[in-house]
Amino acid sequence: MTWTELMRVLVPGEPVPKGRPRFARTHRGVRTYSSKRTVDFERSVALYVGSGLPRPPRASLWAPAGVPVRVDIVAVMKRPQRLQRKKDPPGRVEHASRADLDNVVKAVLDGIGICPGLWEDDGQVQCIRAEKVYAAKDENPHTLIAIYLPSG
Repeated sequence: MTWTELMRVLVPGEPVPKGRPRFARTHRGVRTYSSKRTVDFERSVALYVGSGLPRPPRASLWAPAGVPVRVDIVAVMKRPQRLQRKKDPPGRVEHASRADLDNVVKAVLDGIGICPGLWEDDGQVQCIRAEKVYAAKDENPHTLIAIYLPSG
């Protein structure tokens, strides 16, 4: 399948993995909620994707039900102090520890799902390409998101 890029957006700040659901007892039973950190990150993703999303040509959605979508995610994490020495490479460095990449992807997709106008359901995401790296020495942490639709 060939893809055409719909949009590319940079979300500043440290990428946040989707946290485990939290539970609280209330007088009506049990309430489930996400951590404030997760909710703030998802809202930030929704804000930046929503502001970068062009208006759909004719329909109310860019990807109505049944249209596949590809999402590329690059999570650029804050570079730790141990990699700030002169002998360490100046560019991005692979990141193979916590936070789990799949949880970062979940938080990004949930954030995209908040903003209207893109897709009917995140089940339409047919292809995900994701990576996480430590930032270059002169780079701030951020999340780069690219969204693609099928060509033709």
